[in-house]
Amino acid sequence: MLMVITIFVLSACSEENSDHYSSQEEALDYFIKDENIEGNIDLITTAKDEQLLVVQSSENTYFVGELVEDKEGYYASRISDNVSMTVGASWEINTRDKNKYTIFFEKNKEDSNYIQLSNGEYDISLVEGHTISEDVPILKSAIKEVKVVKE
Repeated sequence: MLMVITIFVLSACSEENSDHYSSQEEALDYFIKDENIEGNIDLITTAKDEQLLVVQSSENTYFVGELVEDKEGYYASRISDNVSMTVGASWEINTRDKNKYTIFFEKNKEDSNYIQLSNGEYDISLVEGHTISEDVPILKSAIKEVKVVKE
């Protein structure tokens, strides 16, 4: 019985390693295929140098992922559920490093804290902290840089 458990644990560890790739491009290609992403992906580098993926998985459905580099290479994974939108939404996310953010999606938002997604559908803002469930007096933008990964 102990032998079966050991084999199971070892195979689980090796499967976890298979999600690592030698480049960001390979990790993103796998992520796009694995998640069956039809829409655009915008890569946001945060003020804390984390790389968040704002993903349009289908026409009106979005989620947030994270692109990570560690000692084993690169991998990309989801950090939020799908959110179906018609006019906008906001939700809280946590990164692998346990940093907290809130992302806001708005249509035609003319505000310096918002950037337009590459698909032109929504303007987004990413702020530090969980501003929906916690009382955060000052919203601090977490966006350092944005780049289009997939159009």
